[in-house]
Amino acid sequence: MKKQYDVVIIGAGVAGLYAALQYSEDISVLVVSKREFQLSNSSLAQGGVAAVLDKDHDNFKLHIADTLIAGKFKNNLSVVEKLVEEGPDDVLKLKEIGVEFDKEASGELSKTLEAGHSRHRIVHHKDSTGKAIVDKLIEAVSKKPNVDMMKNTLVYEIDKVENGFYLGLLQNNEIIQVGTQFVLLATGGIGRVYKYTTNSAIATGDGIALAHMLGAEIKHLSRIQFHPTAFAADS
Repeated sequence: MKKQYDVVIIGAGVAGLYAALQYSEDISVLVVSKREFQLSNSSLAQGGVAAVLDKDHDNFKLHIADTLIAGKFKNNLSVVEKLVEEGPDDVLKLKEIGVEFDKEASGELSKTLEAGHSRHRIVHHKDSTGKAIVDKLIEAVSKKPNVDMMKNTLVYEIDKVENGFYLGLLQNNEIIQVGTQFVLLATGGIGRVYKYTTNSAIATGDGIALAHMLGAEIKHLSRIQFHPTAFAADS
């Protein structure tokens, strides 16, 4: 690995890995994973991905409306619109990368109904959609000559400097300093900051803490979704 990069991506779930694929080969990128690349909230996700792929029975307005209802209209509308309108293309790109979404006998992608959705728009891979996506993204990113990948590496500090950032990394009890022009935080869930959760032990909210230390305004922590839920019964 180098000591200076154009972009450092913290987090190796779907968001971080997919972002790494978007940079041209003249942009140097470092992807940092706190644990093994195959272990992330993304990889543990079972359900599927919501996208308007059946234009005959679905549309963006319906998907946006479903999302706003589920969010009690507290959502950032411009963000919802971007996610909904860009989603179908991104799902098809994942398919091109090699993600094997389940198909109907006709060859069409199988779409199921889930949660607050009013249309069948959830594409999936059996009951391990997250792993299917992450595995293919790891394979694709590892082939990019401009991308370095570090696993079992903790980002313990980020300092803002004149032309970018300096990061303090801890890997195998060794402290490593890396400079970069841009930092992308894609650090996943925060379930483990609460007393009771079924989330993986890696979901410790590092990214939110780092963003806060850099001056970001943290909003709506009271609206965290406790998922997946579980039932505790005396046996």
